[in-house]
Amino acid sequence: MSNLFDQVSSNCSKDLSKTYRSGFSIGIQALSHQLRESIYSIYAFATLAEEIVNSLENRDKKELLSDYSNETYKAIARRFSLNPILNSFQMVINKFRIDTALVSKFLKGIELKIYQLPADSKHFELYTTGATEALGLMILKVLCDGNHQLYETLETPAKKFSSAILKLNRLKNSSKLHYNRGTSIGIHSDWLSEEMKLAMELSIEADLKVVKENIKKLPQGSQRAIYIVFAYYNALFKKIKKLSLEKIIVSKIGISYNRKFILALDSLIKQRLNLL
Repeated sequence: MSNLFDQVSSNCSKDLSKTYRSGFSIGIQALSHQLRESIYSIYAFATLAEEIVNSLENRDKKELLSDYSNETYKAIARRFSLNPILNSFQMVINKFRIDTALVSKFLKGIELKIYQLPADSKHFELYTTGATEALGLMILKVLCDGNHQLYETLETPAKKFSSAILKLNRLKNSSKLHYNRGTSIGIHSDWLSEEMKLAMELSIEADLKVVKENIKKLPQGSQRAIYIVFAYYNALFKKIKKLSLEKIIVSKIGISYNRKFILALDSLIKQRLNLL
């Protein structure tokens, strides 16, 4: 019964992740089955938390997130949950010995998104980076497959990748922030200017350079997947860099599925030829 339920739990996490995070599916497919299922479990856990903040209007988001957090910690301690998403997540946390401090940092970062924080708030940095960084480090723990020394070596590059992804997503979603300034996920500042765009681009470029230099340090089975994700964000960065500030604010920016497929194929060829 337990083994069957564990498999059902993993399948639920996989289905939820593929539905909500289709952009990552090509990269994840390059991982081994075992690692792939673990990444899906982490993404599913994160997706439910984000759903509470982003979509459940006319409900008590603070109470819902508090309940979700409490159930998460109970699942990890008990090594079981009747919630299939939390059950598959606790399996990954316990199997890879992921520090629950990362889970707490992620949930705290999500919690702060419920509040409308000014840019000078003492919690602003955690609000803007905490959840994304913690999620990235949980994934890194899985990709290192139990090699703690390798995890420590790649922790800083992983944080830089999370930072670059966060900044790229903020630029990519500038039109949403511009037209939804009054929502709980909007930031109360006129943050996007020509100077800020240039500063973010320079920061992203530096972060992506560090990431690319360190991909080869990952186990070979993880290199392919991360390089595909890197290639996607690098292509997104080049696209955003060419756009004017006005175009970014009013446009929906993204990479087409066909382009993602070509990037993935190119990444696999480079990895086979040792050209990464």
